[in-house]
Amino acid sequence: MLRGLIEAGGKVLGGARFNLLSILPSVLVIGVIATLIRAHLYEPGADVDFRAVPPEKGDAAALLLGTFFIFVGGVILRPFEAALVQLLEGYWTRPSPLAPLRAAATERHRRRRNRAIATIGMAERNVATSPLQSAGARPLHKLALEAKAAARWQRRVGQAERIRARYPTEVRTLLQPDGTELDKDGELMATELGNALLRGERLSGDRYGLDIMSTYWRIYPFVSDRLNSAVTKQLDLVAATASLCVSLALCTAATLPLVLRLDAWSLISLLPAVMAVLAYRGAVAAALSLADLLCSVFDLHRFDLVKTFRYKLESEASKFVLTNDQISRFLAQDDTRLDEYPSLAEKPMDHSVDTAGSTDTTASQGTNGNGTT
Repeated sequence: MLRGLIEAGGKVLGGARFNLLSILPSVLVIGVIATLIRAHLYEPGADVDFRAVPPEKGDAAALLLGTFFIFVGGVILRPFEAALVQLLEGYWTRPSPLAPLRAAATERHRRRRNRAIATIGMAERNVATSPLQSAGARPLHKLALEAKAAARWQRRVGQAERIRARYPTEVRTLLQPDGTELDKDGELMATELGNALLRGERLSGDRYGLDIMSTYWRIYPFVSDRLNSAVTKQLDLVAATASLCVSLALCTAATLPLVLRLDAWSLISLLPAVMAVLAYRGAVAAALSLADLLCSVFDLHRFDLVKTFRYKLESEASKFVLTNDQISRFLAQDDTRLDEYPSLAEKPMDHSVDTAGSTDTTASQGTNGNGTT
């Protein structure tokens, strides 16, 4: 009944994305705290009684009120899912209490990434001089030792490649118009989740000159239903695991007072802490998969924005990327008209540009698999 109520309310509230995952953080935190209180776990030296946890007949009003607040909490917290993801991404600016830690956390990831790059570089330089390829006969035990050393080195290189794949790679022009110079190895965030998501942003649109933050929603109408559904589900998974990670962290804080009991129940806070770490790892894995989907979006629809602006499609890749970059910079501004933007003001428009593909894609948004509305 509660699930049906939630789904019905979700449709009224805007619908498909409001489901059990929207209220799970509220349910988890409130449920854990209520269980600890009713079982007398917050009382040092008291006997633990889980038989008092289930609601009794006289608790019907409290149960109904609690259900109401859980539902309302899910509604209120839903718009803040993006804020929770940004918190775990590492957007720690003042007045956030984590702001002083941002520089140190970013430097930690910079060193980790640079060590991986150095290891990969050493492997590329030494590929032709491995121990097993050196000339001369040697005893069998030395060959075995050399084979083990080579295997350890290969594992180390493989681990370095996996680490490097979790960090952004800079594909933009290093020297920006404002004179700032970008890190040739890629911009970094303060957390692993932030770096995984930023990698997707860089690899998807930036290699075509398209800034994802200012162009994705302009390309969105042309994205196929299946690809859009996959992106939406992956975004929901990132948001859900991020919210679950924060909720489990709050549960860890709620169970820390149990340490004062100095018994076996003092270790209970380890459970939500471990689960929070697993949820965060899940969010990172989902973000890496999201990066692949975003790359697919821009690989398939990189021409649609130029067509929509009615500019001629360039036959040279460098000119095409330059046009995309100019459009992206124009869309990122909110105080400039098209006829006042220098790089686009004099660019001739071609209204004979073939937009049939884009039109067909847009039309397909309102049809089902059989081609009927």
